[in-house]
Amino acid sequence: MIILTEQDIINTYDPRQQEQCRLYFEYKRIKNENSNFGYKRIAKLLGQPYGKTRWWHAGKHIPVPIQTVEWLKTRELLPLTLDHPKLPLLSRVLGASFGDGGIFANLNAIFLSSSELDAVKEFGDDLKTIFGDEIEKNFRIIESGEYGHSWCYQNTNRNIIRLFVALGAPVGRKSALALSVPSWIFLKQTLSHEFFGAYFGGELGTPTIHKNNNQLTSLDLGIVSNNKIFAEEFLEQVRYYLTNNSIKTGSICITPHDEFKFLFRLQISKDLENYNNFVKKIPMKYCLYKQKRLEDALVKFIHLKKERYKDLRRMDYTHEHTLKLLNLTEESFNLIKWN
Repeated sequence: MIILTEQDIINTYDPRQQEQCRLYFEYKRIKNENSNFGYKRIAKLLGQPYGKTRWWHAGKHIPVPIQTVEWLKTRELLPLTLDHPKLPLLSRVLGASFGDGGIFANLNAIFLSSSELDAVKEFGDDLKTIFGDEIEKNFRIIESGEYGHSWCYQNTNRNIIRLFVALGAPVGRKSALALSVPSWIFLKQTLSHEFFGAYFGGELGTPTIHKNNNQLTSLDLGIVSNNKIFAEEFLEQVRYYLTNNSIKTGSICITPHDEFKFLFRLQISKDLENYNNFVKKIPMKYCLYKQKRLEDALVKFIHLKKERYKDLRRMDYTHEHTLKLLNLTEESFNLIKWN
């Protein structure tokens, strides 16, 4: 199955550039079918000035989109198929673009921002693995934030940018966009894990033990948007992925973010069994501290339930009633029993 074609790359350019590509391909077709035709004759057939076909005859001034296509073809990234060995890594980078990454509105760079320097370095390393060492000359990592506490990796290679635009990466401010996960992401679990793992790495709200010491704080995925339909349709795609991995979700909560935008949060069930499934099944990408925070909270949550179970049993509550009070199933009880 083909995920991306040469034409998909060309379609990311403006109509004028697309028309130049059409003319170039028509020039090549006529030349291949009529090897004795000169550039002037072909120009006349195309209704174009001689200068255009003269340059093409000399192998110069080839339309920019076709130059991008050729650059990607030399790296064996076109056509891009479902079984391409680099597609999982491309899915990971693409997922990050839906979270704390993205593409500038002017298409000047693809980027990822993070409070972890190692995360943005890993992002850059993944791009280098996909496209080769040559892209090293196009990147920079800048330190930002009021106290210099965050970093942003940026790469200005236009060939990379066009590939991810064609794959469906958001361009510009995501709060005004109709975000949509490409359908091919759901065709293989490896692809969906990579995509959503990178997205969650930027957007997941990780829990701690609540101050009342009997439950977890919020576990959710949020998106800021000025359009309710856009936001909810995207979060339903997120819910679909989680449901397919046996992760229970709740409602979508909406709260004001500023004068024109709202924060939409998809709630994830915090019962012990569901939280354990989430931590064990859903990988975090480009965010080491969130993975550790999830795992630490799970250990504390299990310990909390275990101690509370012992307390209630000492108070002569039956096993069944104790499980009900603690919102535990037999499966989740086995989890605390053996940990």
